[in-house]
Amino acid sequence: MNRTSVICVVAGALATGALVASTTAGTASASGSTRGHTLTFTTHELGSTSAGKGGHLLIESDRAVSSGHTIGYTANTCSFDFATHQAHCYVSLARPRGQMRVRATVDVDTGTITGKVVGGTGAYQGVTGTVTGRPGSHPNVSRFTIHWKG
Repeated sequence: MNRTSVICVVAGALATGALVASTTAGTASASGSTRGHTLTFTTHELGSTSAGKGGHLLIESDRAVSSGHTIGYTANTCSFDFATHQAHCYVSLARPRGQMRVRATVDVDTGTITGKVVGGTGAYQGVTGTVTGRPGSHPNVSRFTIHWKG
């Protein structure tokens, strides 16, 4: 799996960035709510670039999609650890009501993603939760599920 594919899997994230779709209960609630939410969506890479000595950093943006509709955009930065075959990523998902931030780890060999929702702005201020992801059905497409409270 190449670096671009790995990051696409992450996007979104998290967080990641790629953290938006319709929730099982409708829209996200304002901060302070204790009700849980679940998001399932795909990310579609818009662009990426390598940086850092030896190309160990990747910067990427993605479009988050649910049911054929764009529901947000992500900005992602990942650092590769070639010894452990992992990428450590920070993702910010922009939505109309705020941004959600995610910290995630990508297994470069399998493309699987695990991570934590670590906060946000606006409606996502103070939220916490988890994110999982996997490669999608096409190159540069990934599938995500996010669970959060806050």
